[in-house]
Amino acid sequence: MEKISVSKIEEDYLYLISLCGIYGIIFTICLYKNLSGITFPFCIAATVFAAFLFLKRTGVIIHKDFYLYALGMILLGISTVMTGNAFFHFFNLAGILLLLMTSMIQQIDEPKDWDIVKYVKNILILCGKTIASVLTPITHGIKYKRSRTQKEKNRIIKSIIIGMLAAIAFLLLVLPLLVYSDKIFAQYFGRVLELFKFTREFGILFTFLFGCSILYSFFTALSGMNFAYSKEKEKANKNPVAGITFSGILAAIYIFYSIIQICFLFLRVGSSLPKGITYSEYAHSGFWQLIVVSIINIVTVIVCKNIFKENKILKAILLIISICTCIMTLSAAYRMALYIRIYYFTFLRILVLWFLGVMILVMFGVMLSIFRVKFNLFKYITIVAAVSYIILSFAKVDKIIAEYNIKHWDNIKYEDVMYLIYGISLDAAPVIENINEEEIVNNDSYLSSEIEKYFTEIRNKESSWRKWNYSTEAAKKAADKYFDKKRKS
Repeated sequence: MEKISVSKIEEDYLYLISLCGIYGIIFTICLYKNLSGITFPFCIAATVFAAFLFLKRTGVIIHKDFYLYALGMILLGISTVMTGNAFFHFFNLAGILLLLMTSMIQQIDEPKDWDIVKYVKNILILCGKTIASVLTPITHGIKYKRSRTQKEKNRIIKSIIIGMLAAIAFLLLVLPLLVYSDKIFAQYFGRVLELFKFTREFGILFTFLFGCSILYSFFTALSGMNFAYSKEKEKANKNPVAGITFSGILAAIYIFYSIIQICFLFLRVGSSLPKGITYSEYAHSGFWQLIVVSIINIVTVIVCKNIFKENKILKAILLIISICTCIMTLSAAYRMALYIRIYYFTFLRILVLWFLGVMILVMFGVMLSIFRVKFNLFKYITIVAAVSYIILSFAKVDKIIAEYNIKHWDNIKYEDVMYLIYGISLDAAPVIENINEEEIVNNDSYLSSEIEKYFTEIRNKESSWRKWNYSTEAAKKAADKYFDKKRKS
């Protein structure tokens, strides 16, 4: 265990604040008003390198896992540049932060015996401590200077800074109340603010300070963490009879339910559907409920495995529940496939199919952990989730939706094209450009004008080297093609 003390961070203040300052400059150049441009992966690479330098400086031995996490982070950064989908922009960033926190925790504490709950708990604690440490660049700087200057002079400076921070915090609360209480005051106060209107400069400064301080506070939070690893892992010691009774009842119901799914949904034995209900309606009716039950089952198996004493009968029952859960998950996926056959793709439907696939892979890991006590389930789930998500983020989901839907539409309707234009991202633009407007039902002139408006907006999008995005560039090329065809026709 490579524990880092806060005092060590304070002593090495000059090096760390310089590192964070350089990082703040890179952070600002890359991310100021630009969260999906070509500079984004460079910022992620800088983050990984800064973390590497921090570990080296503090004497932490860097394990091989760190480089795998770093690779995942950089791939997510590249994925952000390759798509115009805001969903992936947000979750790529969330994934990068999760991978960063998990990798740093593993380097510092080597938590071999941690379970999922402890990982989640410590990640949340690390987030909280990072936020709580946001002023440490200032407080550590004061302490560092105090050790090199006269105490009395430093006390005055510290008091002034504390007074200024307190006044700013107080004014943030009081000023809005004063502005709304008196229109004349609001008018004059607005004129005063006009004299100090440096919106762009303030934005750049704020971005720099945010990048610099958040990295320093993250390092401080890591050094001040008291990980749950220090406590011995509690052994499963509950009487297995209660677990056998509980899980046995569930298993009996799940076996019966699974037989129905196999016979009537997969094999379609007989014609026993309720009157007036088609297979697509039957499929959609219980889809979401099955997802919830499958998630509950995964949690139930993990909890039973961790709290009850090891028992062969209990293991067998938990395996049966796990197999039934896989059947339920496959049932949910098959139901969704039947529904898609009638109502086509949407982003949510693809996301659900992906989630179901991940659930089955997770369930395989859970089944393996039932019989292998030392199996690291959290590591397995992390790898499965990370690899599956990276594949999804590179898959150009919106383009797949547009290609599939256009190919399978018998007649292109107004609402169909409107979904492609306004319901999904610019990833679909090259496919939309290939739509033959003559195939649209009733040859809707209003819809044609909407398509033209769509490509006009794409053409007029602001572009710079920092904000270059593959999806936006491909969409602009599609817009040029569209207007070329328009001129020739």
